[in-house]
Amino acid sequence: MTTTKRTHQIFNTHMKPLLYLVFIISFISCDKYSREKYPQKVSKRESYKHINSCYSEEFNNLSEIPDNIQHKINKFLIKRLEVDNFKKLNFKTGFILSNAPIKIITNEKKESITDLLGQDMNKEDCDTILNFPIYSVYYELEKLKLGIEKMGFNLMVDKNGKCIKDIDFPKVNFANNIIPIDSVHSELIRRKISPKKLHIDFWFDNRKDTFFWATSTVISEGSILGSSCFPNVQYHFKMNAKSGEITEYNFEKREDYFSRRDNRYFE
Repeated sequence: MTTTKRTHQIFNTHMKPLLYLVFIISFISCDKYSREKYPQKVSKRESYKHINSCYSEEFNNLSEIPDNIQHKINKFLIKRLEVDNFKKLNFKTGFILSNAPIKIITNEKKESITDLLGQDMNKEDCDTILNFPIYSVYYELEKLKLGIEKMGFNLMVDKNGKCIKDIDFPKVNFANNIIPIDSVHSELIRRKISPKKLHIDFWFDNRKDTFFWATSTVISEGSILGSSCFPNVQYHFKMNAKSGEITEYNFEKREDYFSRRDNRYFE
């Protein structure tokens, strides 16, 4: 047997199975961090402004409120979201908030109004600086190609149509320039972050007037029977949904990292 044949035989006997094993291990390792294993869709919550009203009435159709208010709401949303996004909005519900009993436009006879804070409440307990009634409308928008299943919008205007609570959406025009969730997947894969118990959030930072993607992993669930009521969470990074800039989580500067992520407004 020649030296060449002997070398080839040794390769087939020992090295070939080893290379095959390395290939399998590499494939499994790559598959572990495949983008399909990460969350594919997220929803963005909307903020709400607390109004100290004495009366509240829900409406399920914009035709139940005055025409001039409908027009001003639509005009405002078109300006903020652009026409294409406005046409895709899905109206969910609305509320009229007032310091006096409310009558809404309806074909059905209503025997009474909804008084959330009690019929006997003194009128001086209501806000006095607002032009009641206040109209609060809630919409949702789908951006499935971006990985956003639901994007909530809450707008509030007074009786003159003046905005008293803006929607959580950038004032600069980048409605069609939001970085998709695929970019988040790529960064997760690059960092070899396990998809197990991983969460991807999409939220609005009103201080920086932009959306952010944020990633975190639940290490352990909280329990009232355990040592802590709160879950133990490891925060990885957040990504500016316009510029793609990545911010690392810094425990000492965690307020800057989360910067109004809960989108809560109170008066």
